[in-house]
Amino acid sequence: QITLGRATKDNQIDVDLALEGPAWKISRKQGVIKLKNNGEFFIANEGRRPIYIDGRPVLGGNKWKLNNNSVVEV
Repeated sequence: QITLGRATKDNQIDVDLALEGPAWKISRKQGVIKLKNNGEFFIANEGRRPIYIDGRPVLGGNKWKLNNNSVVEV
């Protein structure tokens, strides 16, 4: 699994999105991408703001299947 978010002194993240833009818009743990046993990837939004997958909003607490060439916007 890969964790997306905003790294802090006490919070280690695999992909630090705060390096890409306004850090205040990113949760410390914004999302997690997981590989399932069947070979499918899913992203779970664990932040307050939506994550957009191919232009569709995935709200906090929800997950979405990622397809080949999916565009993920945070």
